[in-house]
Order: sequence, then structure tokens, then C-alpha cells
Amino acid sequence: MKKIISNMTVFILTALMLFSSVSFTVEKHFCGGQIFSESFFGKTEKCGMDDDLCKAENNNLSVTKKSCCKDEIQFINGSLFEKAPVLKLESNQQNFIVFNLIDTVLFSQKENESTHFKNYFPPPNTHNFNILYQVFRI
Repeated sequence: MKKIISNMTVFILTALMLFSSVSFTVEKHFCGGQIFSESFFGKTEKCGMDDDLCKAENNNLSVTKKSCCKDEIQFINGSLFEKAPVLKLESNQQNFIVFNLIDTVLFSQKENESTHFKNYFPPPNTHNFNILYQVFRI
């Protein structure tokens, strides 16, 4: 039972890690102000109306581009782990803070610190263990 719960937890955490860091793009093709196609994994399908059209004006042939189409690409960032740092410190300030924290945590003596072994007295030594186990230093 414990192994099943452990495997389920690993699976859930792996899925959470995967889906929380996936980013993707959504590409949309609008034709005439309305959406014609939408794609998550590739290029969108074009409607064919964005080709060059020819029109005759006063017996002159001119090439104009009338495009009622518009392509839109939207990037969706799914990463939860790319956050801006709250504090912006230089390296010497970071070193100063880290070394001060280490000094206060590890090397400071607390005056009111109680030790649990203060009134502990070891049992009396009734055997000579060197002779008992025949262990001698040369």
C-alpha cells in the first residue's frame, strides 16, 4: 500500500512539474474580421484571399494588394518558475548577508540555552574492556 501511494505521488509531482513548465504558441488567421483557422501545433490554414489582386483603373493595369486577412501569433508562457527576484543585491551585499547569517546561526552562543545532558552522570565503569576484549595498543 505504501509503495502504491509513493508511486502515485511521484506520478502526480512529475505531471505537475511537466505541465507547469510547458509553453506553447497559438496561431490564428482572421479573414474579414472573423477567425478562419486556429492552430496550436503548426501553421494555420490560409483562406486564399490574401493573394495579389489586379484591378483596372482608367485603362491602366496596376497591381494593388487588398488584404482583408490578418495573422496573429500569441505566445502563452506556462512557466511558473521564471519569477523576477524580489531583492536586487550586488554580489558583495549577497556575500555580506550570507556570511552574517551563517555566523549568527552557527557560531552565536545563546545564553538561555538549556542542555539536556547537564545533570547526566555516566554509569560506573565496572569492567576493564581492554582486558575483556583483549584489545591493546602497541
